[in-house]
Amino acid sequence: MLFSVIVPINKVEEYLRQCVDSILNQTFSDFELILVDDGSPDNCPAICDEYAQKDERIKVIHKVNGGLVSARKAGTQIAQGDYIIAVDGDDCVNIKMLEIVGGILAEKRYDIVCFGYEAYPDGKKSQPAYREGAYSREQIENEIFPTLVTGSDGKRFPPSVWGKAFKRELVSEIQLDVPDKICIGEDSCVSYVAIYRADSLYFSHERLYYYRVDNQSLTRGKKKLFGWDEPLWRADFYLKYLPEEQFGKQVARITAHSFFNVAVSVVRVKKYREAKREIKQKLSEERVREILNKAQFKSNKKEKLALYCLKHKSTFLIKLIAKVI
Repeated sequence: MLFSVIVPINKVEEYLRQCVDSILNQTFSDFELILVDDGSPDNCPAICDEYAQKDERIKVIHKVNGGLVSARKAGTQIAQGDYIIAVDGDDCVNIKMLEIVGGILAEKRYDIVCFGYEAYPDGKKSQPAYREGAYSREQIENEIFPTLVTGSDGKRFPPSVWGKAFKRELVSEIQLDVPDKICIGEDSCVSYVAIYRADSLYFSHERLYYYRVDNQSLTRGKKKLFGWDEPLWRADFYLKYLPEEQFGKQVARITAHSFFNVAVSVVRVKKYREAKREIKQKLSEERVREILNKAQFKSNKKEKLALYCLKHKSTFLIKLIAKVI
């Protein structure tokens, strides 16, 4: 079997059928579909079972809610395909996705195949930041490693797990090792480490994945409070696998970027005096100062401004920026 398509599912009843149908209607048939019901409280569990009764390619896992990482782990543990493709339960895919990716793999069994996406319903398209075509190990090191996590210009490799086909033997260990507690940026833990370990990669500019943009959730997201620990958890995971001497500065940059996002969420959610006190306290911690001092951006003005705010603990400037982004 060539592909295992894993779909983590929680509270996506409105979109689940569209997602599953887009996979079952593929023009390529050599795949299994693993639906992971992550303790969804709506009608998703029944919908999963309904589909499984109709199509023998479907496996269903019902589990206690544990979050996205936990759900992907459950799917990975029973996957039998040579390659794993992740699809979020509220997204869908081009019906030729597996045919096109399978055609690429027919030429060579690359460790990873990456492809583009299109956001909907707004129709925004991804802008490929890397050349289309095959990459050897040497080309991965020369062309991708300098900006894999975050380059000095702010450029980074697309971190999402969706939009990629990973050789199962390459990605399983990594996915199973990601801490369940990481809820933001968890995809990058898998993608960056997998690319670092890959000996070959193919980047297609074909837009085969359709990512749903929920404007309502974006509005709610502006009022969400992010935690200070998650950037550090991710940094620890990156550096467990990526050499410090090669990627230390990149990890510092992406961690500083995340710290700024946390600071913005704090000034949006909390009263200013409380937010100011919390931000200054956190930005005074020794490890945070070490990361900020190591992070340097050369040409990206937005990232340089954010880093300036953090280094100088400028909560007033952070508050002004939070109003316009």
